[in-house]
Amino acid sequence: MTPPPGPFDSSGPDQLLDLLDDAVRSESPLMLLDIASNMLASFDAPDADDEDGPETPPVRELAMQMLEATPEETEPLVRIWVQMLDDELFGRRIAKMLPTPTTKRLPEWIRRADEIKPFRAAALVSPVKVEETILLEISTAGRSATLAVGVDRSGSPYLEDAYLADGPLSNIVEFSHSDLPTPVDVVTLSLADAGARLSEALEMSTHMFPPIETESWPGTRPLLEWLLRKLPDGGTGYEIRMWEPEEIEELVTDFRASPFAEGLTEEEISHAHLLFEFQANYGNNDPLRWSGTFVERLMCDLYPRKVMTSEDDLLLMPTTLAALVRYANDRSGVDPFFTQNALGAIEDNREEYTARIRGDSPGVESTADLFARLLTGVDDDDDSMFSSDFDRPADEAFFGDQASILAEIFIGSGAEAAGGIDALQALTGEPLPAEDLDTTGVAEDVIDRLTSLVPEIRRVAVEVFEEPELATVALRLLAEIGRGDPAIFRRRIADRTLLAALFWIVGKNNNLFTGQWGTDGELTIGELQSNLGVSTSPKPTAEKLLHAAGHELHYAEVILGDPRYLISGYRQRIIANRDRYWDDLPEDWEP
Repeated sequence: MTPPPGPFDSSGPDQLLDLLDDAVRSESPLMLLDIASNMLASFDAPDADDEDGPETPPVRELAMQMLEATPEETEPLVRIWVQMLDDELFGRRIAKMLPTPTTKRLPEWIRRADEIKPFRAAALVSPVKVEETILLEISTAGRSATLAVGVDRSGSPYLEDAYLADGPLSNIVEFSHSDLPTPVDVVTLSLADAGARLSEALEMSTHMFPPIETESWPGTRPLLEWLLRKLPDGGTGYEIRMWEPEEIEELVTDFRASPFAEGLTEEEISHAHLLFEFQANYGNNDPLRWSGTFVERLMCDLYPRKVMTSEDDLLLMPTTLAALVRYANDRSGVDPFFTQNALGAIEDNREEYTARIRGDSPGVESTADLFARLLTGVDDDDDSMFSSDFDRPADEAFFGDQASILAEIFIGSGAEAAGGIDALQALTGEPLPAEDLDTTGVAEDVIDRLTSLVPEIRRVAVEVFEEPELATVALRLLAEIGRGDPAIFRRRIADRTLLAALFWIVGKNNNLFTGQWGTDGELTIGELQSNLGVSTSPKPTAEKLLHAAGHELHYAEVILGDPRYLISGYRQRIIANRDRYWDDLPEDWEP
């Protein structure tokens, strides 16, 4: 719904006045809440300030124009706006303009709009944890309404839709039991936990490109943000579990011994470890619950793009996947509906998967060609690929032209880490100096919080990573985040959560975790979490910190692209590869 252009003219927007009249006469608050939220959202729309379009006054100015022109008709809308905008000065100005008396004209729930609040919460969760709908019942002095928020839980949970429904949340729960085509689990949520989940999903959705747009979103965003302000703090958001390699290996061992793996060859079973890992890290975070949605993503994107092995080997994967889906869903007790759905998706996408592996899809490089280019390895969540001390075979005939391929890989990755080919050429191996936190340009109200983190940053760098230079790197990044978006430090995020995310970033950027390309380190991310007392994955918070500092996370890969954030040990490995492979670069190579 678009707000009326220019100064409010009572003779023009008859449609709006008719809608408001219908909304006031309705027994349900749904219609008026929906109108108010959609109109506010339209002021934030990308084309709201289009220079070629009609001039639209600020919403607060428009509200006062409405009350001056048609006070009785627009009072209900303005009363709701006062609550949604949470502007005390605006509220006082409107209170002086409201027509009197209002007792008999307006329903009680509108007159008592300041008492509107979230009343109870629940979630409808898919048994395979791919998606959920958070239900937030809105209590008014009249009938209640429910805001239903759809959340996609593939990877980092993000909001994908939000819409209003009439009546209490129990109506939707009852509908889910009887009318939904797929079964769902109903989970009761505390208001604090609902707030934490919704805030996390809303925050992540702001980083989606293209922006999320549905029939009801972002029209319901002002309503959601209003309700979030009324929810209590201290709730628990989405807990993303970090699966250790040993845990994944236990699943593989159990799968191998199960009747579901009978008849599979060792080559086929070898895919099981990666399949479990992909579900854990890129899917629903539960390797034992599979759906057709993730099967499609796995076959049409993740596996062909990220797994580097021979074409013949990759073509074995769907057979393994079908057996693994049966095993996993049977072990976790998932409704057979989801197993059949996943198995159907395997068959539906088998042709596309084969085409991608063989390079038959237009513009898609075959995995066999990628394998020849990269030689070996798997680009998984730990970014495993090559060791920095890769030994060339003595037999150059065996090695063929792979020297130039390796040169492209190592020089290219070094240039990425250093921030460009010129920066790579100028890179030196001197240790970073010990530094204090530089708060230049950081908002004054967050400086104390940043400063309070310094002692623990120094401790973790020395005691956990045994890399004192990492403290300098972490302090530099912390200051950059503070300059980029100080609001992130005004939120109620525990210090240990911030520290785990900060060191997750700088550790990955310097290849310090077990399994990363070019490191002999023995530290796991789980050990970092344990040391800091953090039970959930640092990744979601790390993504927010990176975004605040002007960087983005590429799947699970962190590349800050600046020598200021590289410790000397890692720079020395990059320099060694630069010097070793530079002369092998093809003449026409471009970074």
